[in-house]
Amino acid sequence: MEIVVNDTNILIDLYNAGLLSYCKLLTLEFRTLDLILNEIEHKDQRNAVQQMIDEGSLGVYSLSESQMESVVSLYADYQNICNLSFVDVSVMTYAKENCFRLLTGDKKLRERAKLENVDVSGILFVIDMFINEAILDKGELIVALEHLLQSNVRLPRKLIHERLLKLKSSP
Repeated sequence: MEIVVNDTNILIDLYNAGLLSYCKLLTLEFRTLDLILNEIEHKDQRNAVQQMIDEGSLGVYSLSESQMESVVSLYADYQNICNLSFVDVSVMTYAKENCFRLLTGDKKLRERAKLENVDVSGILFVIDMFINEAILDKGELIVALEHLLQSNVRLPRKLIHERLLKLKSSP
């Protein structure tokens, strides 16, 4: 089972798509950092994420002292390069040091993670897992993708539309 480390925006996008509660059915182990939880501001989103934690389908981890020192140093270095937030650097460092896949929709973080040789994917990686593992039926996935398009204008709209067309045209 592959371990994935979630950035805040992935958890929010999954919530907005109505998919968060189905993540436990995927062949992925979902993890995040305690710092990420502090970024979830809306009560309903926070409650849904907390339910995942309570069910054991989302592990929450803290950085060790040495990891925190590494993050502080990298954060300072990146301020002149790419302006990543402290939390972004934290989640990337955790994923990199543990050889886990980082899930994020943040373009700057994705680009930096690739340069740091971190396996990085976005929301479509999870959507494709739902499709490939047949977790939801076609109609549920179509609704989820349409919710995604409505809730986040920064998502790769063309790629989401391609998946919608494929789902709608499949038997």
